Amino acid sequence: MFRWAYFVTYDELVDRHKKAGGRLGTFNSDNPDDIEHARRAILKFLLPGPVSVWDGLIGAKTGFVFFVGKSVPQPREAFGRELASRCYQIFGREPDTCKSIRNSDKLWWNIYLRDGTKQLLKLGEFLGSDTEGDMYSLTPEQIAMLTSNSSQ
Repeated sequence: MFRWAYFVTYDELVDRHKKAGGRLGTFNSDNPDDIEHARRAILKFLLPGPVSVWDGLIGAKTGFVFFVGKSVPQPREAFGRELASRCYQIFGREPDTCKSIRNSDKLWWNIYLRDGTKQLLKLGEFLGSDTEGDMYSLTPEQIAMLTSNSSQ
């Protein structure tokens, strides 16, 4: 299987969330709540469109993998212009390509990075998608409480 993907470490994710004008949290990549706020906000920003997000690991780097677009190798067929624009706004680059490793239940992937290297990407927990929603979403009440606490 072929996919388009953005792998971002926790530091990169929280930084991108802050630069995009995120409002929840303290923007500390060592704080699990801030990491989750950033992940939720970026997933929500990328929708609508074919998007899913997973915990991911490349070597010793932990982060998230955002699979975007359709599972076809031609970028013009994989992405609509609007999804491509939102991806570029958040990630500031084109996605990397991935191919699943046989007999790995699609949990191990070869990811081909922009620098020309191939890395092994291991997926962990599925965290959300355009079809399934966010697995750990916040209620409007929780969001209101967090926003009122952060303004004090």
